[in-house]
Amino acid sequence: MQPLHQIVNQRVQSITKAELMEQAKKFKVALTEKQADQFIEWLANHKVDLFSEEKRTELFQAAEAILGKREAAALEMMLRPYMHFLKL
Repeated sequence: MQPLHQIVNQRVQSITKAELMEQAKKFKVALTEKQADQFIEWLANHKVDLFSEEKRTELFQAAEAILGKREAAALEMMLRPYMHFLKL
């Protein structure tokens, strides 16, 4: 894995609850404390690799299951500005 990929993945992997709540607010997504806790817990127990289609799909599926369909779509929107880096 390239060093830049590691940095990006580590940053996503280590997002805090406060940061997640802030991003949700920024993107006008209703996110409860419980949902944020569950998603942060999922991140803590799973390897994130945004540069792997399989792992990215796993992340989006977990987001949809924990946060809901609309919120998972918002997660994809959050990543959209970085798609050229992810080669999506």
